[in-house]
Amino acid sequence: MKVSVEQIRERHEAVEARRRHYEWKSEQPGRLALHEVWRHAYLARPYLLGAPEDRVAERFCNIFMNAMEVSPQGQITMVAMSETDEYMQVFTHMLEEYGARRNGMPPDEVIGRARAPLLKYFEKGTPVGVTLFEGYSTPTGPILVKYGKRQFLEPMFKHGEMRIANAGLYNDANLLSAVRDDETSRTFFIPTWRERMENRTYLDVQGHRFEFNDDDIVLPLVFDDYFLVSLCEHIHYRMPTDFEADAAIVIHDPIRFKQRLISTFLASNPDYEPMEGSVIYYDPYRDYSKFRVPEMAKHFGYAYQKEARIVFRPKRRPSAPLKPVFLSIGPMLDCKRCFAPTLRWRVSALNFRALT
Repeated sequence: MKVSVEQIRERHEAVEARRRHYEWKSEQPGRLALHEVWRHAYLARPYLLGAPEDRVAERFCNIFMNAMEVSPQGQITMVAMSETDEYMQVFTHMLEEYGARRNGMPPDEVIGRARAPLLKYFEKGTPVGVTLFEGYSTPTGPILVKYGKRQFLEPMFKHGEMRIANAGLYNDANLLSAVRDDETSRTFFIPTWRERMENRTYLDVQGHRFEFNDDDIVLPLVFDDYFLVSLCEHIHYRMPTDFEADAAIVIHDPIRFKQRLISTFLASNPDYEPMEGSVIYYDPYRDYSKFRVPEMAKHFGYAYQKEARIVFRPKRRPSAPLKPVFLSIGPMLDCKRCFAPTLRWRVSALNFRALT
């Protein structure tokens, strides 16, 4: 459902009243609380004012998912402010936006949808990830973690056998929601509520004219397919549930691992440019210039995964659709000094062992 000009005007009046209240309060004795500073920041630039309900609801769910974490003790906790306050800020923005729409809270259905992924971690009692790493001492140095099914990870651990998928395969409705993503496009939204209040139907951005009706501008950035290896930079107790994983490989020397993987891939595929590093997570309504390499960026809804990736981008447009390739980078069991990996898998609901 789109947003009418009348709805925008009504919401704008509510937003302006709230903005003036906080500006008045800031001049009184004492300071604004931190959440009030965040609230005023949104009210001064209410970027969601003209967004449709379904997009606002999806954003609420994404933020809720990233503001929470599963602790090593198997409890749902807030992400520590010392780690990041980004999601608390935008969560506060959501409360102000819903305040202009419906008394400050999202609909019960949206709240239920936001909570559902978190409840899934406890469907069988203790979260799988907590049990998987029970008694495991996390290395103090940099690590990479690969989550998956034991039937696929054990050949990787014993023989270095890996399947490298092309990014286009991840845009599959049959995949798990934590895995599924359109990895060959990045979408941005440009607010148009102010122009719509002025009865304008287009916006000029950097010499380009974008027409719109009763929605914000939806601006997709589309690029060619490439090969992608996804890992995590830390042990996350929610990942095994999200990926339906019963095993994990912990790689103690990420640099050696990446060197071997990249050199093996390029030996048989020299017309590719390798890239590796931490994924940059962008907010489609706020981060228009946060990244320069789209293959190394993802929508901020996935930020809780803290992904590290290795990408192989073709130097020229491929003449045929990409298909997964299979590599053997050498057995990790024979290279403990290089990788010092640990394979952990679920033996029963409460019993996990390490393969050494």
